[in-house]
Amino acid sequence: MRADVAVEVVLLRHGEPDWTPGGGLAVRDAALTARGRLQAEVAAAALAPLRLDALYVSPLRRAQETAEPLAKVTGLTPVTLAGLAEIDIPLEGITQSEVDAFFRQATQRRLREHWEGWPGGESFRAFHERVAGTLTTLLERHGVVPVSEDEFTVWRVPPHPHRIAIVAHGGTNAVALTHLLDIAGVPWEWNRFEMELAAYAVLQSRAIGMSGFVWCLQNFNEVDHLRAAGLR
Repeated sequence: MRADVAVEVVLLRHGEPDWTPGGGLAVRDAALTARGRLQAEVAAAALAPLRLDALYVSPLRRAQETAEPLAKVTGLTPVTLAGLAEIDIPLEGITQSEVDAFFRQATQRRLREHWEGWPGGESFRAFHERVAGTLTTLLERHGVVPVSEDEFTVWRVPPHPHRIAIVAHGGTNAVALTHLLDIAGVPWEWNRFEMELAAYAVLQSRAIGMSGFVWCLQNFNEVDHLRAAGLR
């Protein structure tokens, strides 16, 4: 970590999930495939040299299984936070072709309707508020506190360096990036900040103004570890 960086946040997306076990009907809380488990192992090895101080994880199975190798190599105890779960989508007990048709139809709605979330599921506004609130509370545990200054949000950070890892999802991580980078939200964050399976992003705090810090997106969709292992 650079000498002028006080806090670093690593966002890791889960590995490949098995949405239709055995080629059957879709499940809502998927486990990882064999390939996904390998991706998790490779990601853990890539992040191990960072010497993480804390590890947070979504309660969903695919994220929990991705976090297991990282917890093992770092010796950290993962803290599960419900607010890090992916946006809720009511897809269970249907075929893959029905899943594909659901998303195809849902993406054809008028843009303002996307705020309602996926049909029958959690609204995007609620999802954004949930993730942003969870992330703010998480960071406050480590002495990282948001402060409004004029029309901007800056952060107060602790005097000692901190590295925090979050293992979550494409949507969750995208909302986290929007929140930390102080960007206005849109109801298709996963398209704006698209991370591949088992890829990670790194944000670092940067001093600005008299006493505040802002977030710098240092790395995004880092996949070199997957490419080297033939898993991309």
